[in-house]
Amino acid sequence: MKNEYFVSPQWLNEHLHDANVVVIDASAPMPTQSIDYHQLWSEKHIPGAQFFDLDKVANLQTNLPHMLPEPETFLQAVNKMGISENHLVVIYDQGNMFSAPRAWWTFKIFGARHIRILEGGLQGWQQAGYPTVSGKVTRSPEVFNIQFTPEKVCSQAQILDVLHNNAPVQFVDARAEDRFQAKVPEPRPGLRMGHLPGAKNVPWTTLIDNGNYKSVEEIAAIFRKQGIDLNRPIITSCGSGMTAAVLVLGLDMIGHKEAELYDGSWAEWGDNDSLPLEK
Repeated sequence: MKNEYFVSPQWLNEHLHDANVVVIDASAPMPTQSIDYHQLWSEKHIPGAQFFDLDKVANLQTNLPHMLPEPETFLQAVNKMGISENHLVVIYDQGNMFSAPRAWWTFKIFGARHIRILEGGLQGWQQAGYPTVSGKVTRSPEVFNIQFTPEKVCSQAQILDVLHNNAPVQFVDARAEDRFQAKVPEPRPGLRMGHLPGAKNVPWTTLIDNGNYKSVEEIAAIFRKQGIDLNRPIITSCGSGMTAAVLVLGLDMIGHKEAELYDGSWAEWGDNDSLPLEK
C-alpha cells in the first residue's frame, strides 16, 4: 500500500478480492457538464466497484448541490452498499481527481477508519492494463457505526462569525483564478462574481498532475506561495463544496489536519446579495 491516502492500480489489482476491501466510483460532473456518470459506471467500472452518487447521498432538503447528507442518509446508503466503518474503502473517479476527494472527505466526516483514493482513477487503472466490467454490483448489507465530526463542516453563519470577529482564520478558495478574481461569470446562473473577503486562491487543479496529487513538498510550496500560513486555521471553499475537498486532502497530506470545509461555498454565498464579497 502506497501510504495512508492512496493506493496504486497494481496494489488494488492484487487486493481487489480481499474481504475487507470495498471499491466505489464517486464520479460527479462539473457544473458545466451534463455527463451521466452513473450510466458510464454501469457501462464500465473496476470489477466489484459500486457507484457512490454524491448528488443523491446528500442533503436533498436544500437547493444547494451535493451538500453533506444527514448521518441517517449516509448510513442507509453505505449499509446497503455493504460498507462498514472498518472496511478499506478505495475511491476513484472517472475524471481528473475532481470528485474522489469529496467522497474521501464525506467518509472521513462520518468516521470511516480506512479510506484510500486510487491513483490516476479509472484512467490509471485502464492504462495499467487491468480489466473493467459492466452491469450491476451488489454486496451483502453491513452496519456502519457512525462517528460524526460536524466541527469540520463550516456554515455560512460561521463564515460571517469569522468575518465579524476578525478571527485569525484563513479562507482558501479552490476555484479557477479567473472565477476567483471575478474575470469570468460563474458557471451556475445567477451567482454574483467575486470571493470571500480576505480569501486566498489555490485552484484545485494546481495540486493535481495527471490524476495524481503532487508531492507533499510541492503542495506545501503551492500554499505558501499564495501567502497561506500553514500554522493558522484554514477554511476551504470552492463553487459548491466539491473541489474544496481537494484542498482539504492536500492540506491533510502536508500535516494541516484540522482544515474545515465551507459546504455551501460560492453556490450559497454568491446567491445572497446581502453578504459581503471582494473582487
